[in-house]
Amino acid sequence: MSPRKESRYDQPPDERFARRERFVRRARESTQDALKSRDMMLGGSAKSIVTIDKVINQLTEKLEEWYAVYFPEFRPLEDRKKFVEAVLVIDRKNMNKAGLVALIGEKNGMDAVEKAGKSLGANLDEKDMRQITTLAESILTLYGLKEEYEVYQNALAKELCPNMSEVAGPEIAAKLVAHVGSLRKLGMMASSTIQVLGAEKALFKHLKNRRIAPPKHGIIFQHARISSSPKAVRGKIARALANKIALAARADAFTKHFIAAGLKADFDKRYKEIMEGYERGKE
Repeated sequence: MSPRKESRYDQPPDERFARRERFVRRARESTQDALKSRDMMLGGSAKSIVTIDKVINQLTEKLEEWYAVYFPEFRPLEDRKKFVEAVLVIDRKNMNKAGLVALIGEKNGMDAVEKAGKSLGANLDEKDMRQITTLAESILTLYGLKEEYEVYQNALAKELCPNMSEVAGPEIAAKLVAHVGSLRKLGMMASSTIQVLGAEKALFKHLKNRRIAPPKHGIIFQHARISSSPKAVRGKIARALANKIALAARADAFTKHFIAAGLKADFDKRYKEIMEGYERGKE
């Protein structure tokens, strides 16, 4: 009969305790190393910007509804920040024509001036009006905070992932890192995975029902060359861009070599080929 193999539970209590302490210490050190990584700061800034943007949109919608009580004829503008700023300068009884035109353009400004004199809006007292302007001021503060974070995010993205920032832009680079959790994880991903990051819901729907088309792009759709291209070629452009992002991410995460110039030139060439092929197909 072979002798029983010694178990760690056969060790003296002091030795078992020391062994446990070593494991705990290593786990703490690994956690501290992960938290010290500046990837966490990049991801945090990217996620904060997304959250601030959502809050701005929600509060601006409430401001538009509330302001309609005072001046219903003044419709929301395409540039929502300009609308918020206009709320702070418009006084129906004493319109600053020059200031309003300078802020929102001649057409919108003159239209507002014309409608102010015959508005059907309520005549709010100073206390009520102050609630509306306070909300507008708060929204502008959030715009300022968002811009501050964007400057920080873009600078940090260029520092940590210069290749990706050059190929895809610092905003997309930051969002990709934030989405997966670290630059190292992104550097180990296939280009086909990077292409659809951010479109997981659409991908799962496709996997459940093959009659639903798979997504062609996720976060990288925000790249100007994809979002502004005809729908028929977006998938090809997204695939070409994702391929270069994957190579850039590996360089940023592991080799630290700057290879973005060649990657960008290759992508530009492929983009030109795709668009020329599309134009020939239309003829």
